[in-house]
Amino acid sequence: MCSVTPVSGLGGSDGPGARSRGAAATAVLLLLGAACGNDWGRSAETATPGSSPPVDENGAHGGDGDTIPGDTNPDEHVPVDAPGVTDTEIRVGGVVSVTNPLGGGYGDAFEGAQAYFDMVNSEGGIYGRRLVIASKRDDNLANNRSEVQGLITQDSVFAALPMAALLFQGADLLVREQIPTFGWTINAEWSSTPADPRPNLFGQAGSYLGFANPTPVLPWLAQEIGAHQIGVLAYNVAAQSRDCARGVENSFDEYGEATDSNISYVDKSLGYGVADLSAQVSAMKDAGVDLVTTCMDTNGVVTLAREMRKQRLDAVQYLPNGYSRQLVEEYGDLFEGSFVRTDFAQFEVDDKPPGLENYLEWIEKAGSQPTENSVVGWLNADLFVTGLRAAGPDFDRQKVIDAINRMTDYDGDGLLEGVDWTREHDAPGPPCQFLSEIRDREFVPAFTEPGKPFVCVVVDGDGVTSENAD
Repeated sequence: MCSVTPVSGLGGSDGPGARSRGAAATAVLLLLGAACGNDWGRSAETATPGSSPPVDENGAHGGDGDTIPGDTNPDEHVPVDAPGVTDTEIRVGGVVSVTNPLGGGYGDAFEGAQAYFDMVNSEGGIYGRRLVIASKRDDNLANNRSEVQGLITQDSVFAALPMAALLFQGADLLVREQIPTFGWTINAEWSSTPADPRPNLFGQAGSYLGFANPTPVLPWLAQEIGAHQIGVLAYNVAAQSRDCARGVENSFDEYGEATDSNISYVDKSLGYGVADLSAQVSAMKDAGVDLVTTCMDTNGVVTLAREMRKQRLDAVQYLPNGYSRQLVEEYGDLFEGSFVRTDFAQFEVDDKPPGLENYLEWIEKAGSQPTENSVVGWLNADLFVTGLRAAGPDFDRQKVIDAINRMTDYDGDGLLEGVDWTREHDAPGPPCQFLSEIRDREFVPAFTEPGKPFVCVVVDGDGVTSENAD
C-alpha cells in the first residue's frame, strides 16, 4: 500500500549534507519496493457517522452484539488522567516525512486522519471529547528520532498518529514509553521479535514485514494470466532491494512448479538510477519473459517500460507500488495491462463497501483528493478510535493497546479484508489483496466478485488457488 512519485536529481549537491541525504533517500526507495512486494499484513476498521456499533469478540464492528469487556456507550464521560486527555479533548500527534527528496505526498496521511476525526467529531466525538491532531511534525526525512522525541516530551499527546516516516529512527522511543502508535508500515522497526516485542506499534496493514518471505501471490498471478517465464530486476545498493528480489525468487522456488511458472531471468546488480536497461530487456526477450516484477522505484520501472516498448518485449509488469493517479496520468500508456495491488478496496470498485464510502465522502468534504497516503492516515485514526471504544470510557494508553491486541478479525467495515492483531506483530497474515489492471490510463478492478473485492490466495492439495473475500 505504497506509492513512489517519480523524482530526479537525488544525487545533486545542495550543501554539506547532500550526499548523506541522497544515500538515505536511495535506501528509502528500495525499502518501499520491498515492503510493498512481500508484506502480507492487513489492517483496520472504520466507523459510521452518528453511530457506535458494538465491537464483537473478534474486534469487528456490526457483530451479533458480543463486546470486548469495557466496550460501553461512547457518549459516557468519566474523568481520565492520561497524557493528552482533557475534559473536552483527546489529543494525538504525528511525525510524517512531509518534506522529502522523493517528492512523495506523505503529508496526505495527516489529511486522512483529520478526515476521520471530522467524521467522528461531527457526531459528538467519543466519551464526550473531541479528537484533535494537536501536533503535526515534519521530520524532513533525516530528523525522525528528534521529532519523535519532541512529540513525546513536548507535545503531551495520548497517542502517536499518523506516523508516515520514511526512516522510522524514533520507533524505540515510542516502544519504551508504550505510547499507542499508528502509522505506515514500510519500516522494519514496526515488527516485533522475541527479543524486542513491540505490542504498541500498529501499522495500517499489520505490523509484520518479511522482505524475503516466499508468498504464493505472484506465482498465482502468473498462473491466472497465463505467464510462465518471470523476469526480476533489483538494485545492488541496499539490502532491502536484494531481499525483495530474493523474496520473489523464494516465492517461485516454493510455488512455481505448482503454477507452471519459473524465473528465467534475474538481475540484482543494477545501480540505483540506472538509465539504460537495454541489455536486461534484450536478455529477457531472449529468455521468453512474459511477466516482469521489480524491486525498483518509479523512475526505474518507467525506464524499464520504455525499453520494453522499444524492443517490443510483450510482457506484463507487476507494480506493487503503482496505485498512483499521477503514474497512470503520466505514463499509463507504458503500463497498459500491468497489474497493481493494494491492501484496501481501491477507489474504482463498483460495489463500494461502507468503509470506502465513508472515506471518499469525508476526504471530499475536507477538500482533498483520495490518495494511498491519506487512506493510511484514515486507517490509523480508525484503528485508534476502535481501540478507544473497546477500552471503555475509563481508557488509558495500556487499555487501548491491550484492546487492539485482542482483536482477531479487524476488517475496516469492508475497506480492508482483515487483520488478526493477536499475531500480526511478529508473523505474516494471510495473502489477501485487491488487484487492478491498468487499462486506458485507468485502474480497472481485477479478480473481484460483487461484495467480495479481495482475492485471497490459497495453497492446498489442489495447488495454488484463490477465493474472494468480503
